[in-house]
Amino acid sequence: MKKRIFSALFATILIASAVSMAACGNDVYSNLSGEGYTVKVIYEDGGARVNETQNVNIVEVFNAKDAVTKNGKTGIALLAPQDPKRGEGAFKLTKSDDKTLYYQVGWYTERTPRVDKNGQALDAFGVPVSESGKEQGYVYSGKWDFERDLVDIDSLENGEFTLYAAWIPAFTYEFYAENEAGAFEKIDLIENKFEIKYPKWNDRKEKFDMKDFPEVEGKVFEGAYLDEAMTMPLEGDFDGREVFINYANGTVESAIVKIYIVWAE
Repeated sequence: MKKRIFSALFATILIASAVSMAACGNDVYSNLSGEGYTVKVIYEDGGARVNETQNVNIVEVFNAKDAVTKNGKTGIALLAPQDPKRGEGAFKLTKSDDKTLYYQVGWYTERTPRVDKNGQALDAFGVPVSESGKEQGYVYSGKWDFERDLVDIDSLENGEFTLYAAWIPAFTYEFYAENEAGAFEKIDLIENKFEIKYPKWNDRKEKFDMKDFPEVEGKVFEGAYLDEAMTMPLEGDFDGREVFINYANGTVESAIVKIYIVWAE
């Protein structure tokens, strides 16, 4: 069973007692329920470390009297665990390690294991787990808007509401250049990156500083594109998260971002 870190926006006693209550189990909820705190919000962190502690979820409890009315709806307003408005009570969530970087796409009300049409398990990039060797990914729905959305108390089962954190791993950038036959072929790659730096002209050296891009001896960088037909030009530093993440369902469709480079002699 996972440990749980407790915090609260309205029940300040929970903050003061967080350490001791982490091991108290359901007795904590029973006591708080008797005091009117009957709404339990669980932040399922998706395997992340919370404040450098593994296998931890964040749980907040609310009193029904904490409900507010916003945009014509009445319910409990939530604050993201990492929101700086929490001050020193903000939680640090990370799923990154020394080998793989992860980015949190958001919080969602539903998640289902990611599979193909035949029911085969897929990883976070949609690649069969049997091929990639990575953990199975999820498909999410109901992206939570902390500024607008409210927890509908009357719709809760057993007074519980869960939000799921969606994470995606960093991309592999592959760089392509035309060969003598006029066909694009791969010349280099960078693994485990979200943003790549675009080449910049150096007046002093009278050449391009290629940054994250590869160099080709005897050729001068002219431009780069996201497609082989060269209809989607790159015009500066590029972050794959801006293009390749589907925020509606918390997924990406490919682990690889291909960059097609044009050179001048």
